[in-house]
Amino acid sequence: MKVEPISILDDDFQKGVDSRTRTKTKAAEIEHAIRHHLDVELDDDPDLQASFADALKKILEEFQNNWAKIYEELEKLRTRIKNAGKEPTYGLHRKKQMPFFRMLKREVFGDSDLNEDSISSLVSLTQHLFLEVERELKLTGFWESIPARNKLKADIQRTLLQPEYSKLPGLVKNRAHIISRIMEIAEKNNDTILYAE
Repeated sequence: MKVEPISILDDDFQKGVDSRTRTKTKAAEIEHAIRHHLDVELDDDPDLQASFADALKKILEEFQNNWAKIYEELEKLRTRIKNAGKEPTYGLHRKKQMPFFRMLKREVFGDSDLNEDSISSLVSLTQHLFLEVERELKLTGFWESIPARNKLKADIQRTLLQPEYSKLPGLVKNRAHIISRIMEIAEKNNDTILYAE
């Protein structure tokens, strides 16, 4: 019998885990639920998904067989995942635009903390790129049309090379990779971009 896992965001999740007696079982249950959440819920946001998956892997490698510590660290990770929905969006649409913003932040700044100017530049760049992507995705048969995809890639490159954005660290040098990541997110989130409220 397979029981559908309770969402790690659900308030009853912790009650279910607390009902287990062995720490190893508790840790395994949280690990399973986190993996399920990353696969299902964060499929549309690869950078957020990857950052949490990396954190999960590090916990399991670093504290091998120390189930009390693994349980404690997994619980902290679950809280981080739960709070990800409360992160600032800087006026961007959480489902439509934030995956692009997070990808750009990771590609341009890595894990560095951003100052106001950097955030402002990334928000502006995200909005600009999103409007280009959205405009093109509205065309019938966009993904089947190689010329349409090439036009979008050229438009994205033109935007990345604008003076106000080209000064961002590594943006010009890594533009081919960034363009391919934008296309990947756009294709994966096609319906969200076009139809989400």
